Amino acid sequence: MFSSTVEQTIRLTYFHKANPLKIDFSNYPLRATKATLKYFVIVKSYLVMYIKTLSIALVLALIVVALGAYTRLADAGLGCPDWPGCYGQLTVPDVADGTTIEGYERPVEAAKGWKEMVHRYAASTLGLLIVVLFFFAAFRKSPRPQSAVLPAFLVLLVIFQGALGMWTVTELVHPGIVSMHLIGGFSTTCLLLWLLLNQQPVSRYHQHILKRHKLVLIITVVLLSLQIFLGGWTSTNYAALSCGEYFPTCLGEWWPAGMDFTNAFFWGPLGIDYEFGVLEHDSRSAIQMLHRIGALVVTTAIVLLIASLKNYPGLKTNLILMMVMLAIQVALGILNVVLSLPIVIAVLHNAVALGLLLSLVALMHKVFRKTIN
Repeated sequence: MFSSTVEQTIRLTYFHKANPLKIDFSNYPLRATKATLKYFVIVKSYLVMYIKTLSIALVLALIVVALGAYTRLADAGLGCPDWPGCYGQLTVPDVADGTTIEGYERPVEAAKGWKEMVHRYAASTLGLLIVVLFFFAAFRKSPRPQSAVLPAFLVLLVIFQGALGMWTVTELVHPGIVSMHLIGGFSTTCLLLWLLLNQQPVSRYHQHILKRHKLVLIITVVLLSLQIFLGGWTSTNYAALSCGEYFPTCLGEWWPAGMDFTNAFFWGPLGIDYEFGVLEHDSRSAIQMLHRIGALVVTTAIVLLIASLKNYPGLKTNLILMMVMLAIQVALGILNVVLSLPIVIAVLHNAVALGLLLSLVALMHKVFRKTIN
């Protein structure tokens, strides 16, 4: 029994910055004190290494998502026409731009190639960290070991992410594959956050409060996830500027005639080049309008969620942060349109969307977590 108590004590001291050397072992049997101290040292070293590795992986995941958005928005997804290397090399070939390398139709563009390769290097490093996390979870010396199920799923997810990254290149930035790659990156980041939150002590107070609003919270997460997919679909089909620089209207009209919603989600055949998009303008403007409608729905849902939780002081910081991110996200979306999609703002739009999703996932964690894992 004492081992479980020690592990919980370690978690509390780690997250609340108390001095772990000033632990009162007076509640433990005298004969167990020596074993307790030894166990404390072993478990603390494993737990601290696990948490630090997990924190680094989470930060790197955020960077990888941002790099992926930057690569896509800079039209560098095909900067290296093969995978996992670049023109058969581990780095971008040191040749003049415009040089055609034997066996490749696409001429070298070093700037685009390096954008793509930096993204791959970062993603590969993240994949290795996730494998390390799995081994930490699977072989940790503890009577109540961290469940290896979620870390194992993360390993499978990151392998699938790698495959999607490969298919993004080999299938010439097919919108469906690129959008799935985006969702996979967001999912990986959310699961890493979930694992990190698993290491913190449970707040029964928050859990009790949030369970009353569980349905609203779940609906909001689903709506935001669908909106993120719509955003990815808008980007990969090059539909961000299909309404021109008009906002809130589209091409000067509230509801332009001729928008083609039928083909807006056309899943084209594999093997053709989708760079710069293949859809007609009417289909792209329909996608843009759906994304704007989705933004209105999601904004309403998040505001209602915040309003329903505003009287709980323990959640005040979370809610303020969420409201600030929501306001920034709406502003960034509008600026993307009226400023003709400046790349910095577009990347930030992706990053803040992930931040909003993570804030909701953190609330979800408070509802569904039952015990310290």
